[in-house]
Amino acid sequence: MILHRPIKIKAAFTKHFYFILYTCCLLLYSGGCATTGSQISFFQTDADSAKLVWPPLPQTARIKYIGAIAAPSESGEQKSWFSSFLFGKEEPIKVMLRPYGVCTDDNRVYVTDPGLSIVHIFDLEEKKYFRIDKAKDEDLVSPIGIVVDNNGDIYISDSILKKIIIFNREGKYIKETGSSEMLIRPTGIAIDEDRIFIVDTHAHKVLIFSKKDGKLLFSFGANGTGKGEFNYPTNIFTGKDGLLYITDSLNFRIQIFDRNGNFISSFGKHGDSLGDFSKPKGIAVDSEGHIYVADAHFDNIQIFDKDGRLLLTFGNSGRRTGEFTLPAGVFIDKNDRIYVADSYNNRIQIFQYLKETK
Repeated sequence: MILHRPIKIKAAFTKHFYFILYTCCLLLYSGGCATTGSQISFFQTDADSAKLVWPPLPQTARIKYIGAIAAPSESGEQKSWFSSFLFGKEEPIKVMLRPYGVCTDDNRVYVTDPGLSIVHIFDLEEKKYFRIDKAKDEDLVSPIGIVVDNNGDIYISDSILKKIIIFNREGKYIKETGSSEMLIRPTGIAIDEDRIFIVDTHAHKVLIFSKKDGKLLFSFGANGTGKGEFNYPTNIFTGKDGLLYITDSLNFRIQIFDRNGNFISSFGKHGDSLGDFSKPKGIAVDSEGHIYVADAHFDNIQIFDKDGRLLLTFGNSGRRTGEFTLPAGVFIDKNDRIYVADSYNNRIQIFQYLKETK
């Protein structure tokens, strides 16, 4: 099913980098896993943002903007972290410096922030903010990938510590998997019922560990351009079909495998035209099998079918609602809500895939 005839993208090849002082945030949120100590108020997105859809009217909308997570409120201050905060009347403290990985469970949003060396946890039901910055007796250094299992256990890859660290739902350390002898630079992470899948970017391969005892089961991939080979892979996502979708970043393609590492298919090439890749990052798959890929050079999300045909794009360079600056991780929940780590805009933007009505 073709969602929409794509319109031409204006790819942004010049980035305006900026630096923000976060000393106050670091002091405020130093320590273990904790809450802000007060409930968080919510501001609804403004009327114009609520109408933001792709493709634009009068065509049938397939993606709708929902809101953005930017920062928790301070104790005694009612500032929203779920809002189009950049243009609101109140501007909260920006606690996210460089959000990269994102995932959700039923009522929480989890965000890795390698810029601050912490993991942010936004509890939507309790309206409280938590964070994790320590693993047993050492600090997190560069948390990148994150995923949560059905028990609420949190799996975090740290690319500098060279391991996978597992916490319970309360942020208490449970155990760790991997070591510097096994991993060079672990980044993307995914899980299924009994396995942990780790992308090792600098080793150009994927390692599979047992969830039960943390033992290495096998690995697949090698440096190269052939089928099943990688050139600095980064992100990974497990679809409802049980397949592994992997961003093969410097081969400028997406590769798809079964859970045993058997190659299924691939698509993509380097370029600046519709459907091409320049700096592919996060990847996720919705309930209908559409594949979403964030491109940090185009500052957009491209949506493909399983054969690699481009269906739709949304987003472009900027700081306004629905725009991105170096988007990174992407996650899609069971309700087809799409979470995008808008890295250099210091926020998570949330969208909804609108299924075709029958």
